[in-house]
Amino acid sequence: MTSYAGFWIRLVAAILDTIIFGLPVLLIQFLLAFIGIDALPYFVDIFVIWFIVYLEGVHGGTPGKLILGLRIVDAKGKFIGMPNALLRYVASTLSALILCIGYLMIAFNSRKQGLHDKIAGTYVIWK
Repeated sequence: MTSYAGFWIRLVAAILDTIIFGLPVLLIQFLLAFIGIDALPYFVDIFVIWFIVYLEGVHGGTPGKLILGLRIVDAKGKFIGMPNALLRYVASTLSALILCIGYLMIAFNSRKQGLHDKIAGTYVIWK
């Protein structure tokens, strides 16, 4: 039986990802801005987005999810692949833009899917 990951554990994974990705990226962008390179911080953002999509599509999750024993899968229980991971990433932006209601949906349905999961046809499960 598949055990779906709920809202709180996914929130902890997101906090871990913020620490793992966010703090180093913020530091790099600050240093680049300090030395006067204005355009390069945007390339850092693009790289991080690409890296997150790669990790979710090929390895089944970001470091925060993997550390906590979670995995992103499709309806067949397989890795979601890069195109579907990109769709999920774009849809997660939509989940955040609507007052994070897309994320709160995780707490209120049986398969623990947020709006971005429903759009991309993905599930976050315990390994």
